Amino acid sequence: MPDTQKFNLLANLAALRCPAPIHLPAAWHELARPLPFRYPLEEEQYFATKGGQRVLLRPIRPGDTSAYEAMFKQVERDDIRFRFFSYLKQLPSNELLRFEKIDYDLNLNIIALGITRSHQREMLGVVGATLFPQHASAEFGLLVRSDQKGCGLGRMLMEKLIYACGDRGIATLHGEVMMRNIPMLTLMRKLGFMFFYQSDGSYVEVKLRLFELDSGASRGS
Repeated sequence: MPDTQKFNLLANLAALRCPAPIHLPAAWHELARPLPFRYPLEEEQYFATKGGQRVLLRPIRPGDTSAYEAMFKQVERDDIRFRFFSYLKQLPSNELLRFEKIDYDLNLNIIALGITRSHQREMLGVVGATLFPQHASAEFGLLVRSDQKGCGLGRMLMEKLIYACGDRGIATLHGEVMMRNIPMLTLMRKLGFMFFYQSDGSYVEVKLRLFELDSGASRGS
């Protein structure tokens, strides 16, 4: 007599999975970990720099930490100080933590990837923002590899960040820029940021209103 019992898909999922390779490359271990949040694949986008280089802008993924550390080694001392307000020999622990403990809801990090002559991906720049949903605001920081400055990469990253913040309901984007960082201040002015000069004259707080909150909104700006 034939067995008429229905096939239980959930009970047999294990049989449908392909077994993992015995020896995984070291760089794959991070990629194999399950993410706490869905990776926003729709935010990946290709751009061309002023020099014609094709660059991929995308949110960070597990395994990007080593590429960030490699990029940091190619950033000049003054550019490091402009970004972190201090001369550093290595990335600060809190910055690395953003790449290791990925949270697409509270930390928005977008990297720019180019291709080397040996057809390997390399990080050319990164923009990050810590989101404060309760205030509909975000604080950002931008770092472009020193040899990539002047090709429009910083603007592409900032425009990508501005769009992503607006899409997440962020009304105000703000950051701090050192007074001596003229290229960054010029970029901020072109993007429409307002300048708030500090009393000590060492840095400027820049702020961009993405949209106005409704008067009846419960969260403050």
